[in-house]
Amino acid sequence: MWAKRFPVPEFDRHSLKNREWTAPEIASSPSRDTFGCVAVEASAALYDKFQFIGDHLMTIACTLPDTPITMSGNSFAWPIQRAVVIDSLDPASCQTIADWTTPRPMNTRFGPDGGFTVNSTELYVLIGHKFAENWVANRIILDNDWTGSLGHGFRILSSSETEINDFHDAVVYFEWQ
Repeated sequence: MWAKRFPVPEFDRHSLKNREWTAPEIASSPSRDTFGCVAVEASAALYDKFQFIGDHLMTIACTLPDTPITMSGNSFAWPIQRAVVIDSLDPASCQTIADWTTPRPMNTRFGPDGGFTVNSTELYVLIGHKFAENWVANRIILDNDWTGSLGHGFRILSSSETEINDFHDAVVYFEWQ
């Protein structure tokens, strides 16, 4: 009799395959005019603190409404994935809101199954994959047009591959009503 020892949450990764990719423009600061995400630069000290390296190194600034936000994630990748969500770009004082890693390769579990609620109007996200003792930054697509099941939201798509445009390796969702 066959049984699942570790149940794997459902994840429609097929819709995230073969996406057009260009590196996001780096903004000088997050936009306060609209809710969504933009790529911003952070200090080398911040990347060092969380052991992130690589050619696609960037931080994603998320501007959120002043309401409870559901944050969740999915992953479908061979390399172990990591998403770090922090409240500030200051490496000395930033607080970690979430530090998610996939439990093993090819597992869709990324963070708590149902996500969790955050109450913040500004967050910063680093996404990468495990390589030796470091985390190599993934290529990123910012999807500010995605709305999710709650009616409002956005998501950050990422790929740990440089040759394949499948952006399902680590996905972080922000949703609200």
